[in-house]
Amino acid sequence: MKQFQWKSLLPHAIAVGIFLIIAVIFCKPALEGKVLSQTDVMHWKGMAQDLFNYKEKHGHYPLWNNNLFGGMPAYQIAMEAANPITPVYFHQLFMLFMGKPIGYFFLLCIGFYFLSQVIGTKSWIGILGSIAYAYATYDPVILSAGHDTKMQAMGYMPALLGALWLIYKKEYWWGAALTALFGYLLIAMNHLQVTYYFLIMAGFMTIGFIIQWIKQKDYKHLGISLLLALSMGLLSVGPNIVSLATTRDYANATMRGNAPALDSTGNVTVRKGLATDYAFYYGSYGLTETYTFLVPGIYGGSSGGELDIHSNFAKRAIEKGIPEDQAAAFAGSMSTYWGPQPMTSGPVYFGAIICFLFILGMVYLKTWHRWWILAVCVLAVVMSWGSNFLSFNTFLFNNLPLYNKFRAPSIILILPQVLFPLLGMMALQQFLFEEKNKAVAMAALKKSVYIMAAFLLGAVLLYFSFDYAGKDDSLKGYLAQLLGGNQEEANGFYNALKDDRRSLFGSDLLRSIGFIVAAVGLLWLAVQQKIKTFYALIAILILSSADLFTVGKRYLNERNFQEAEVVNEAQFAPTAIDKQILSDTTKPRVLNLTVDPYTDAITAYHHRSVGGYHPAKLSSYNDLITFQLAKQPMNMSVLNMLNTRYVIVPDPQQNGQPSLQINPAALGHAWFVKGIQYEKDAGAAMRAMNRFSPADTAIVEEQYKNNIPFTPVYDSSATITQIINDNDIVRYRSTSNSNQFAVFSEIFYDRGWKATIDGKEVPIVKVNYVLRGLAIPAGNHEIVFEFKPASYYNSAKIAVISSAPIWILLILAVFFSLRKKREEQA
Repeated sequence: MKQFQWKSLLPHAIAVGIFLIIAVIFCKPALEGKVLSQTDVMHWKGMAQDLFNYKEKHGHYPLWNNNLFGGMPAYQIAMEAANPITPVYFHQLFMLFMGKPIGYFFLLCIGFYFLSQVIGTKSWIGILGSIAYAYATYDPVILSAGHDTKMQAMGYMPALLGALWLIYKKEYWWGAALTALFGYLLIAMNHLQVTYYFLIMAGFMTIGFIIQWIKQKDYKHLGISLLLALSMGLLSVGPNIVSLATTRDYANATMRGNAPALDSTGNVTVRKGLATDYAFYYGSYGLTETYTFLVPGIYGGSSGGELDIHSNFAKRAIEKGIPEDQAAAFAGSMSTYWGPQPMTSGPVYFGAIICFLFILGMVYLKTWHRWWILAVCVLAVVMSWGSNFLSFNTFLFNNLPLYNKFRAPSIILILPQVLFPLLGMMALQQFLFEEKNKAVAMAALKKSVYIMAAFLLGAVLLYFSFDYAGKDDSLKGYLAQLLGGNQEEANGFYNALKDDRRSLFGSDLLRSIGFIVAAVGLLWLAVQQKIKTFYALIAILILSSADLFTVGKRYLNERNFQEAEVVNEAQFAPTAIDKQILSDTTKPRVLNLTVDPYTDAITAYHHRSVGGYHPAKLSSYNDLITFQLAKQPMNMSVLNMLNTRYVIVPDPQQNGQPSLQINPAALGHAWFVKGIQYEKDAGAAMRAMNRFSPADTAIVEEQYKNNIPFTPVYDSSATITQIINDNDIVRYRSTSNSNQFAVFSEIFYDRGWKATIDGKEVPIVKVNYVLRGLAIPAGNHEIVFEFKPASYYNSAKIAVISSAPIWILLILAVFFSLRKKREEQA
């Protein structure tokens, strides 16, 4: 009997060790106890603090968040796992139990390495491709911004692609088990846009396989493969059903769903997703900006600026008598990015060597895989152009199922980020280790060099044709303002900035040429047998990794790390104003005008905020912001009905420092109105709010009229008092001598809130466009609102029983694999 060769595991152990060492080196400050300072994570902590406070008290998260936009579901912020046997524990294993950011980079490496071994490349080629995928510049860029869920989801894209590939290679047991596991983990990372784009890539690959099976007349395998792929896909949904069901339910009430909303004229319209201009505003990649795949600095890098004391801008500042430290800070504040996007945190750079290997793969390989890979890459690039290729992308936006739920189209470039190194690995494998005909290899290398030279010549032409000014000339005015209105001086600084942008492009162009020349030279030497193939491969691996590391470090470096205490103290330490507001135990709402209140979640860390930050606000509240809160002057009646007792404003007499204004007209948590004003629809209701007294009148749309069984008779002695607001349960007591209509300063959401009066359920009326109202009969009553969304409670039951099949499949895969090995060794 043959013994298991433990030595066969050594290459994979080496790969794991290399991935871990590289992640540790790249994220060295994390080992020193420092943490990343990430804008989006700070926003998330602000959004989630109300939920953390609740969990500390009750032991679990609530389903309703009181502190954002007056109140909204907590599904997309933090939610309790409904399933105690979930396979999510594998996620920590695949990160080697390392936290952020080291574990994230390791996850991307190990996921891609699995794919490389499925397609049969040598381990060192797999290591090269894995590092190329994990350290492509987009990854450090999104991590520095705090897009944690996106990066974790990206870790499972290549792994799931590899698992499907196993099924298609007739490795049914392992393919099915790992497709279910990796599919589950991809969805569990809760970035549905990444999952959506993965399905596009997987769909194209599957079509490619189907064509081959039909040519081979292997219809049985076709049927088995499709059945397994689809059933494992459905199985991966089961343990995630709570997240998916609540997201779907909530999305239908948001600006991303089908909820009725107001158009720009204030009339009711029903959208089927996001508006095109909103979805394409951020993240529409420019046509020539696609060159960043090859030359990262073609448009200057990031909007945050990358200039230092050695820049032309800083030198000019020093020439004008500005001290060096101030000149460096001045230069660092300038935006080096001048491309077509409104702003960007950094380019999408795949690596010069990886781009060349992709071209080599297209030229040299004869495999049919290159065609579906090319099709996905071309489609992804065109879709990433968004508003810069408007007619095509608008057609897709309106017709491709579910595509109109997502914004920032350039995110789809994660697909070529997978496929460029994938095809490059295939090319290297055959070129270095399988090609027997030297003439064929040299001809392919020469043709690839010619094609790459054409691309580089195009970049050279762009270098000399660009004006480096960008489409927004406001920077000139900003510089003139800083320089006391001296436009001539401002023009001098602006020209220096353009010189720096030109320099960034030029230096990166030369840099890419250098890496490509080195890689081509190594491939030539290997083919000519001047050096050993293995040495050439290791040299290319080192060069490719160094290329990506040095560019990635521009966007994720020591400056992004700070002591944890410093980060939390800087963002969340309560100010004197915060402490003053927090002393009010009635917990009214707060409007913070020292920031943009509708893109700020930091205020929500301590207070029940009128504003907030969330990519999917309730559609009704978004309308309220647009037509009442964001307009000038702000509608104070709306602030009053939202119980906004505190307004934080910049004090012009104190250099804009925050000061607190108290609004005595805030109406409290609930009140009885004197009368009801009925309006035909939501648009009319919004217009009626332009001039109304919320203390006296409730504005109700006609569709809710039947939920009010009587005409209220105002009673000046009537009272209604909030007893407790515990997120998912809110209690009131009321006393009146006649039938009353109460308005509650709580956000109306009809997908889970139930109301009872003395234990008997009553219908909730939508009033004043966003609030809740109840018809309350005369007498003494207890009113209770309870949030029990069916989408959560029904799906939780399914989730509990849906994980078991994945565990069973994994066990069976191990069993049949071991049995097969025993049979082979017998």
